[in-house]
Amino acid sequence: MNTADRLLAALVWVLAVAAIAGVTHIGAILMLPAVAGKDVYAWMPELTKPAQLAIEPAAQPGKQLVPFADPAIVQAVCPFDLAQGGLRLHADVEKDRFLALSFHTPQGKLFYALTDLAAHEGRMDIVVLTAQQLEAVEAEDDEENTSQDLRLIAPASKGFVLVSALANAPGEREEAEQRVKSVSCGFEPIAED
Repeated sequence: MNTADRLLAALVWVLAVAAIAGVTHIGAILMLPAVAGKDVYAWMPELTKPAQLAIEPAAQPGKQLVPFADPAIVQAVCPFDLAQGGLRLHADVEKDRFLALSFHTPQGKLFYALTDLAAHEGRMDIVVLTAQQLEAVEAEDDEENTSQDLRLIAPASKGFVLVSALANAPGEREEAEQRVKSVSCGFEPIAED
């Protein structure tokens, strides 16, 4: 066996080891969500109860609840379980003050989002319902006085709403926290047939 054959055998061996290591690492990364102990919704009871708004702690290096959190954004979470009724959210919106609401499934997948630009006369009124709850609400609607609520059908009975406000400068963080705290989040009983 000459030197060229030995180098070729070593190269084949190194490539085989690298390929096996690459497949193992990619497989581990793809399997991580399936074997992780907690999904997004599972850690929320540590912060708050369903239909109660809880502000996330300020992002600090090494102490972030959400990875890569922006310290200029104040966020709060409102978990919901529609078995307890429809979820009603209300927010009074100020001009030129960013406020966003995003609606997620228990796994964290986004199913609806809106910002302060969607406000009607400075207000955002949203009701999150199941399809059956929506039918019951529509059956009770008054045709002459139509509701101005935005009605969303949730793809799952559980989920969470993420409320976000922007602090334009470091000294405005408290003002952004007050905007987030002013959002009301609560259950509304629905009479289902």
